[in-house]
Amino acid sequence: MSSIRKLISFFLFIFFLFRCSDPESDTLDEVVDCAGVPNGNTICGCMDSTAFNYNSSVTYDDGSCQVHVDNGDYFLSFNGSNAYVDLGDILPQGSYTKAAWVKRINGDNPANNIISGNAGHAFWAPQSQGSKLSAGHQGNFNMVQDSDALSEGEWTFVSVSFDASSGTMTLYKNTSQVDQATGVPIHDESTVTYIGRYLNGNWWSGDIDEVAIWDKALDANEIVELGNSENNMDATLERGSYVSSDNLVGYWKMNEGEGGLLSDASGNGNMGAITYAEWSTCDVCGCMDESACNYDPSASIDNRSCDYIDEPCEACVESEIVIDDYDMDGICNNDDEDDDNDNVPDVDDLNPFNNRVCSDVDQDGCDDCSSGIFDTDNDGVDDDGDGICNQCGTDTTYSKVLPGTAGYDIIRSSNCSYVIAGSDGSTILLKIDEYGNEIWSRNYSEVPGSHWGKSVTKTSEGGYIIGANQNTIIKTDSTGLLEWYYKLSYGFTYFVEEVIQTFAGDYIVVGAISGDPGTGGHAQMGQAFILRMSEGGGVQWIKRYGISNTPDDGFWGVVQADDGGFVLAGNKLQDRNFEFYDHFWILKVDGNGNEVWSHELGGNLWDEATGIVKLSDDSYILSGKKSLSSTNLNMFVVRVASNGTILWQNDHGGSNNDTGLSITLSEDESTVAVVGYTRSNSGNPFSYRVWGVDVSSGQILWSRVHGGSQDDKATGVVESYDNGFAIVGRSYSYGSPYVHWMVKTDQTGTLE
Repeated sequence: MSSIRKLISFFLFIFFLFRCSDPESDTLDEVVDCAGVPNGNTICGCMDSTAFNYNSSVTYDDGSCQVHVDNGDYFLSFNGSNAYVDLGDILPQGSYTKAAWVKRINGDNPANNIISGNAGHAFWAPQSQGSKLSAGHQGNFNMVQDSDALSEGEWTFVSVSFDASSGTMTLYKNTSQVDQATGVPIHDESTVTYIGRYLNGNWWSGDIDEVAIWDKALDANEIVELGNSENNMDATLERGSYVSSDNLVGYWKMNEGEGGLLSDASGNGNMGAITYAEWSTCDVCGCMDESACNYDPSASIDNRSCDYIDEPCEACVESEIVIDDYDMDGICNNDDEDDDNDNVPDVDDLNPFNNRVCSDVDQDGCDDCSSGIFDTDNDGVDDDGDGICNQCGTDTTYSKVLPGTAGYDIIRSSNCSYVIAGSDGSTILLKIDEYGNEIWSRNYSEVPGSHWGKSVTKTSEGGYIIGANQNTIIKTDSTGLLEWYYKLSYGFTYFVEEVIQTFAGDYIVVGAISGDPGTGGHAQMGQAFILRMSEGGGVQWIKRYGISNTPDDGFWGVVQADDGGFVLAGNKLQDRNFEFYDHFWILKVDGNGNEVWSHELGGNLWDEATGIVKLSDDSYILSGKKSLSSTNLNMFVVRVASNGTILWQNDHGGSNNDTGLSITLSEDESTVAVVGYTRSNSGNPFSYRVWGVDVSSGQILWSRVHGGSQDDKATGVVESYDNGFAIVGRSYSYGSPYVHWMVKTDQTGTLE
């Protein structure tokens, strides 16, 4: 059973425990909270800050804390182009041991970093050097190196230890020492340690399982003990010659099988944040118990993933357990007479799962539940005749968790509603009213391949066009139902960042091509692309931009100019002595994709333009980030005229990381709102941030921060109907492991 359902089940248990009290009691009915306090307002949950499901808002520890999550035998697969796990600032500047089980897959010349930092230390098997297991410090990352290649397509136990007192580094493969070096200096400080990556690239291609880091150099006998059992170090269990469990910095067993976080089995609370790596199990693995909901008749190895119906209101639907309790009141839907709590019995309710739709008994053309509860005296006027009372422009602020695991883009739709593109493991499209209530939700899991909705644009006939990473464009009708999809069928992954409809009615698609070309290079790998596509799919032309032999140039946004050309926001890498850094890139092309003018702005490190809007005078405002130093990034915003003249530029932030990811223009064109994320130092979690910027001068009018105790990043924004802002993104603070969190602010970005 997943960790989320266990928590829900616990709360349902508490509910029934107190609901089923003595029926003969003479006391008046009273509400009992989750801690058993009559009429109390206790917040129950996990109060242990090192636990996977820690919640800083909890006031009563209900015993639900989980040090790590174990849902079966799983591992993570890395695509060799952009997948990694961020472990944070955890590696001590001194002695250490790193260990993992790995399975290498031959790729497009990957660097194959296993456990490495953003500086100072690396543990890798670079394909350019024969895929030999290697490790080192301070740029010399081959201080120890195996003489043979790391096997392809089979699991291998790998480890490296470093004794700071003697300067000795020792390399192991399948528990045998394969190299040793002395006189190795202590590594420079690394503020982030990664699984599957070094610095801002150098990816691992293949699978990784059972990663552990210690703050001491383990001896050879301990390495042998740890590597004896395939894909299971049992690093927290001391036995035989292994006596160093207390020296664990972190131990990531990778048995979650779902979600975007790795729990730390060491008990130190060093969770890992997953980016693009995918959960896997062996090809013949699955649940072999016929009584389980997820029984897999094709499995020949049981991977401990069996899931059973064992709680009230659980149901097995298509091999997944769902909770059949819409309003989570402990009464299953079949027994709940009013599922949406609008005071209208389900049998009389036009939509028993939407509290704003029920009836029109007074026949005034407006739904009696427009206010959220049955009230014919407060159901308003229905100017557009859709049966739902007018709601547009109501001054309101709120935050709420919406369906899915992330929302990436949001636009205004019809009848005071919004449409959001996002993900729940595959692409979703969600329509909500101005209060954030769901109108409909669509999932496009029938579209083959891995994809998630990055952008959405309303089309001329009232439907929607979705740009979906990876390689995917999806077209729907006005209710989100699939009309067609198109898969870009090139030799490398094409990350589709935005799709817009042109004045002529066809489509422009922009994004980035995966891969690091290395020194050999390739005509496509690592470049940005723009292509023109016909209705129904079919590429008219494609143009690729970027410097040869540099990885991961990309376009993040596009608008059409008045002359029929296109202006693009992106990042363009510069090669300075084989050190690659981004520039904030603005590119104008004509209607056939040929360059007209270009600007590369920003600092000298990591700069990106990630959002763009067009003004009525055919000028453009772009937002993103600008590097002030290697440890300080600011939100960056630029206005450029139609001829390419820079009109103004400005940046804003604190002392660590402030990044803009999306931008929207107010209806009166006086203000742009930029959203993204912020943190004050590398040890703190990210929070949503929204900036208001004056269109005429570029001056910062206001900025606001919203979020919880874990990482929250805002990725989409649109001006709301009351001139505030509707913001979507991904939050680790308000759900486990992460959820789609929406914030609706007023016109100064404030959430009251």
